Amino acid sequence: MTRFATALLALAAPAALAAEVQFVPLQGYIVQPGVEKDPAAISYVAQRCAALYAVFGKNLEDETDPERRKFMVEAHSAAEKFMGLAAREMMSGTTIQMKDAFARTAKTVVQLGDLYVDRIEAARNRAGNMFADPLIAGDFAICKGRLGKL
Repeated sequence: MTRFATALLALAAPAALAAEVQFVPLQGYIVQPGVEKDPAAISYVAQRCAALYAVFGKNLEDETDPERRKFMVEAHSAAEKFMGLAAREMMSGTTIQMKDAFARTAKTVVQLGDLYVDRIEAARNRAGNMFADPLIAGDFAICKGRLGKL
């Protein structure tokens, strides 16, 4: 009975809490041995970055300030670049075709984006700033650094 109650409590946890336990910070992920040479791992990191930039861009779509509009366009462009990288890396060493790799990438980016949305919302509710979440701040730093190399 105790296991059943624990399972029910776990299922009842809010989405923001669930998102917090599902993500491994990119800072910790990319330093693992072999990650930088593994096309699947590189694709995953690129998908995470695509999702993060897509969420940033989406959050700015209603903005009217020219600087924020400029950042929105840059965020959407970054998301597209990372999606392209993710799809290419997914194809590396496989027989997966580009259209299939891109479809898989797009689906994964949407799912990852939903997790980022939950974390960002939780951070904003908790501290008034999405960068108060160390995972968001850290992932953004990693992605920003990688974007400069694309």
